[in-house]
Amino acid sequence: MNSFLKIHERYRTEGMDTRHIRHEQVAALVNKLPAPFSVTTLGQSVENRAIYGIRAGSGATRVLLWSQMHGDESTATRTLFDLFRFLSASDEYDETRRFLLAQLSLLFIPMLNPDGAEHFRRENAWGIDINRDARQLATPEGAILHRQTIAFQPYFSFNLHDQESYYSAGRSPVPATIAFLAPPPDPQESLTDNRRRAMQLIVSLHRELQQVIPGGVAKWSDDYEPRAFGEWSQAQNSATILIESGGYYNDPERNFVRRLHFGVLLEALRMIASKSYVAEPVEPYFAIPYNRENGLFDTLRRKQTLTANGVSYTTDVGLRKGETFFGDFETCGELKGEG
Repeated sequence: MNSFLKIHERYRTEGMDTRHIRHEQVAALVNKLPAPFSVTTLGQSVENRAIYGIRAGSGATRVLLWSQMHGDESTATRTLFDLFRFLSASDEYDETRRFLLAQLSLLFIPMLNPDGAEHFRRENAWGIDINRDARQLATPEGAILHRQTIAFQPYFSFNLHDQESYYSAGRSPVPATIAFLAPPPDPQESLTDNRRRAMQLIVSLHRELQQVIPGGVAKWSDDYEPRAFGEWSQAQNSATILIESGGYYNDPERNFVRRLHFGVLLEALRMIASKSYVAEPVEPYFAIPYNRENGLFDTLRRKQTLTANGVSYTTDVGLRKGETFFGDFETCGELKGEG
């Protein structure tokens, strides 16, 4: 993974350095994608913005990756376009590219929720959380993802999100910069063959990330959510992995995290193509600490004396500025993107 992290800058897509990216930027880039990519329009959003399917590779192992089903969670979308630049380049990594594209058939769906992205909010234009629409299929965006999963029958699926910056990795003071989950396929949280594969790959990626962000990897809650696409996808016999891009020090626009995500995705594809993950035990997956909500603060003041109803007491006080947006969006506020 380290080698991929070191080269990220040369493949970084210009004009995507803030968290608020719009559909028109994605459309312009999609229309310029060179070989080995083929592009189709999978359908339209509520507000008639195109949702694209981007394919590459001719291998037997099918991998589906979708991003930004929550409109205010753009890190993975920006990362996918960096990945497209890597896969279409020609340099000393040509052997890696040939290997990946010969072993894998890739289907990317970047910016599944273009209307939410336009307004930088979680839900689609109807105010529906697409990630709670896997069963009802009330949204055109959810129906597109459902239809493509059934048709493509991926061996691996990647559900790519952002999470808020104040999660810590367990009870440590370290931010959960990357969080994983192998979603359960049923209320019994069964360890099916495909969920086991997802866990094995996460164990491999976790070990690589510990060399870069020691202690900075967490696990999302594995409580079964029947309406979520991760759980539904896992039940379709696709090894499904949730990746959440979280906070890092002095990285409000998540460009360092974008670089990490680039390394994680490329390393994951390499592991899938080479089948290097298959020897991994699953037990280390369960040892990854859970995200701790409200685990971090911007300022922590110890032993403060407070008075309420005439009674004084001593306590620690945590202060937060909130996740202020620094891009070109017209308003600022607290952003709470979660899977």
